[in-house]
Amino acid sequence: MNAIGIDVGGSKTVIGLVDTVSGRVDRTVRLETPARARAGSDFLRRVADEARALSADAAVPLGVGICEAVDTAGEIVSAHRVPWTTAELRAAFSFAPALTIDSDVRAAAVAEACFGVGRGLGDWLYANAGTGIASVVMRGAVPYLGCRGRAMGLGMSHLVEEDARREPLSVEDIAGGAGMLARARAAGLAVPSVAALIAEAEANEPGAHGVVAGAGALLGRALGFLANVLDPEVVVLGGGMPSASPTYLAACRRALDASLWRPAPLCPELRVAGLGPESGLVGAALLAAPQEKGAAPA
Repeated sequence: MNAIGIDVGGSKTVIGLVDTVSGRVDRTVRLETPARARAGSDFLRRVADEARALSADAAVPLGVGICEAVDTAGEIVSAHRVPWTTAELRAAFSFAPALTIDSDVRAAAVAEACFGVGRGLGDWLYANAGTGIASVVMRGAVPYLGCRGRAMGLGMSHLVEEDARREPLSVEDIAGGAGMLARARAAGLAVPSVAALIAEAEANEPGAHGVVAGAGALLGRALGFLANVLDPEVVVLGGGMPSASPTYLAACRRALDASLWRPAPLCPELRVAGLGPESGLVGAALLAAPQEKGAAPA
């Protein structure tokens, strides 16, 4: 069965036609997610036009994974990065016979459970590290939602030191791509983008390396905190950062290992998402065809 998946991320939005039985992505369109002030109705209309073109006017169900909080009723309840409402999405994608909306981190985790490194796991933890940071607790292929659907806010948590103004910093402020770039520039580094910052870090430029390694280490400690509380079988790390930056990933892994209090044989393994940057896209398509989730080959 084919479905359209739309992965709305902090830096890019990907629209794709996905075979939900195999997880194969047949065709994709990638758009830069504009700044929040320009990510409103015009951008939504453009995304909808691309999705309609991919469906070729066939009756193809559509799923949207968005980098916002989505409650247990499927309503978007935040506008931190993309100011879309559920009603606006229903209107924009009215050409689809079925529309399902969820947070991008949960969509990505479901994809990993069906086709990636989460297959066959019982209780496990998934985290996205990209422009922002989010996490979800999984039982098999089913995300834990919490009582309001907001059990995904690791990135918004204030687990770190105060800044110079004595204001608390969130995990995302330090470990997310946008936060890394802001901190690098505040430190006087002339880097035009996160990609440039990572390139300098991988070339061992001291300032950039410190920012990126520090970001990975902070995320590792945060994941270690969750692992100590939740005792997951495995921690899966997805999003753009672990695949883009070996420095970030290595620092995250070291900090996670150092943060775990159980003896080594009982510590959860850290795995990098098997579907890489396609996790969110495939998961968004699976949202629209939930009956196919169990059809992935063993």
